[in-house]
Amino acid sequence: MRDAFITLIPFLVLSGMMILFNNVVIAPDGFLSSLIAPGRLADWQTVGDKVVNGTMNILGVLIGILFSFNLARNRQYSNPLMSALVTVACLFVLMPVALPFMPVSGGSAVMVTGAAAYSLLGTSGTFVALMCGALATELFVWVSKNQRLQIRLEGNVPPAVTQSFNTLFAVMITILLFATGSYLITTLTGHEFHEAINVLIQAPLLGLTTSLPGFLLLDIINNALFSLGINPGGITGAVLDPPLLVAMQQNMDAWAAGRAIPNIIVRPFSDLYGRMGGTGITLCLILAVFIKSRRSDLRSFSKTVIPTTLFNINEPVIFGFPIVFSPILMIPFTFIPTLLYTLAWYATAWGWVSRIVVYVPWSVPPLMSGYLASGGDYRNVILQALLIVIGVLLYMPFLLLYEKVLATAEQQAAPGMPPPPHVQ
Repeated sequence: MRDAFITLIPFLVLSGMMILFNNVVIAPDGFLSSLIAPGRLADWQTVGDKVVNGTMNILGVLIGILFSFNLARNRQYSNPLMSALVTVACLFVLMPVALPFMPVSGGSAVMVTGAAAYSLLGTSGTFVALMCGALATELFVWVSKNQRLQIRLEGNVPPAVTQSFNTLFAVMITILLFATGSYLITTLTGHEFHEAINVLIQAPLLGLTTSLPGFLLLDIINNALFSLGINPGGITGAVLDPPLLVAMQQNMDAWAAGRAIPNIIVRPFSDLYGRMGGTGITLCLILAVFIKSRRSDLRSFSKTVIPTTLFNINEPVIFGFPIVFSPILMIPFTFIPTLLYTLAWYATAWGWVSRIVVYVPWSVPPLMSGYLASGGDYRNVILQALLIVIGVLLYMPFLLLYEKVLATAEQQAAPGMPPPPHVQ
């Protein structure tokens, strides 16, 4: 799943840039309206709208394709592309046959067939896409490996034709089972599949992950696992990412429509305020070394890793400092982000800074990320700078204690023996 989201970063960045461009640079009521007719600016916005339709608004489908492809490849399946195609087919099988549309002239909704809603194809459909990708892929791969359900073609037959016939029954069985399951869910619950999943699973998850207590709990678990050398992306990411992407889409839609921004905690919230420099906000630790440390090894190491840390890549810090299994550094690494998130949440809730309205990738450097994600609000940049200062001050006593422990261990080391493991 993590690979699928990483692959889609260019699409998300492009979508965010177009929304920012449409709503800041060429907004009909913006600064260009005195130079260019507002009607012309509104017409130009169509280009950005089309880009968003081809990126963020089909994100669910793209995630389903990539997740299925990667999962099939991890299962050592020889034809992961076919698995991805089956997943796309199953995604559309789960779509409603008819959708309600409101006439432009007003009145009651009209049921229209032969249409698909972007609301089901985009970020709101991410959770369904992941479920569909997992179930469809596992079922398809399992059935495909059954020798009795493979059609063997004799003679000099092209490999592509052979593969297609080998998977014929697997494709049919998988899609038919999804269609039957979707029908049964609609019949038994009175809701279409997407609506039923939203009510039973996605809405509760959205409430959990976008609430401050739930978000903080999951982040503490994430940081604690990282401090033990465990990459938690497949654990906490599976819970956090889909609903936070939905919340991000809600903010982007509201901003584009000129409505109040609904959510404080969205997908980039953690990267902006508690992961500057990477998980555990290790940029603050490196800055604390430059300000306070007298150890040449730590200062030399920090000079080496600062370029990657500025782009929020901190595996060298976590494993090279090391923070992993360091009882002293594990504490600030795990809990300093909790305090900073809380401060950022209240600053946003009280209206001191803007809510996040543009998706920015995790690798955008601090300060720049705050400006872009807020739609160009300098107050978010100031907040990021203040949080970095607070983080540095909080890391300092732990850094000094860490250095004291290293010095004591080195003094107690037997003559001729190497010092205890720390920064080499």
